[in-house]
Amino acid sequence: MLQTNLFNTLMDRRKAFQVFGGAGAAGLAGLSGMAHAKGALDATRAGDVSFDDPKTNLKNFVRLTGSIDPEDEVFGWFGGTIFSVIGDKALAPLVDVEGFGVMRSVALENGNYRLFNRELAFYKDPKTKQFIDIWENPITGEKCEVSPIHNAVVNAEVAPIIKQDFDGTLVEIPFNPPWDILEESAMSTFEIHTAFPNPMKPSVWKKESAGPVTRISEVFQRAVPLKQLADAGNPSVDYVGTWTRVGPWLPWMLMGQREGHVLYRTFTKKMKSYDNLSAELRSLTEERYPDYTSAPGNETWGQPNDSSFTTYMAERSPVK
Repeated sequence: MLQTNLFNTLMDRRKAFQVFGGAGAAGLAGLSGMAHAKGALDATRAGDVSFDDPKTNLKNFVRLTGSIDPEDEVFGWFGGTIFSVIGDKALAPLVDVEGFGVMRSVALENGNYRLFNRELAFYKDPKTKQFIDIWENPITGEKCEVSPIHNAVVNAEVAPIIKQDFDGTLVEIPFNPPWDILEESAMSTFEIHTAFPNPMKPSVWKKESAGPVTRISEVFQRAVPLKQLADAGNPSVDYVGTWTRVGPWLPWMLMGQREGHVLYRTFTKKMKSYDNLSAELRSLTEERYPDYTSAPGNETWGQPNDSSFTTYMAERSPVK
């Protein structure tokens, strides 16, 4: 989810992506959209903003998703609806979701950036828009105990060049996320397409696991005023955008290996501060996860990243 989920470590048996957050989950197909910068008018330069220099482009990407000031803690809000996708049926809303990520970045001497991020989100009734702890599955009729998204460490390192091992061959890929330039707006697309062994073994997690392989796609699209990017003295720039995710049934939905999957459709926005989040979201955060109002500390670097799967397995037992 994520500026939330953006750098989520997903598990890949080859543990590639040695630079990019240790993640290794994106694979070559997922990186293809990041290997060049292409504007709507095929421009590599728009006004006073250059998009053809990888180091500058990386810096602008960090300014967009967070801030290059190591003292800044940037909050990114997201909210929307999760739909069921089953066979040839029309998509149907299952549950709403609302949450945020909090990130700070540290520039390294080699030009890379370390991103320290955590993320938190709660689920809501799609009709009443109230946060819920119990969800009645409209497909199975079963009442399910909701498990919020609460990933305490989702760190990453981004660099102008990503080194990735493909079957023993080291490949260097420029990290140059594409931008589309239209009138006074710059629009960024960052997408990840993954397939990896499911950490939740279906033989153990019979009602929670969607199968032996987990396939997830996430697309983050953000728009920023071009004039903000042109102001190099501004460590952080505003954005509004969308986060779209295609993935398996959530473990707490207790769908097992039933046909289908879920689609997230959300808006995203960089917030001025934590206080600009809704009162209801802040109240629930402070009641249940008060540590999530600040980014992880430097001491968390090198720790395994959390995901919705690993946190669920750490806190729950398989439903019989």
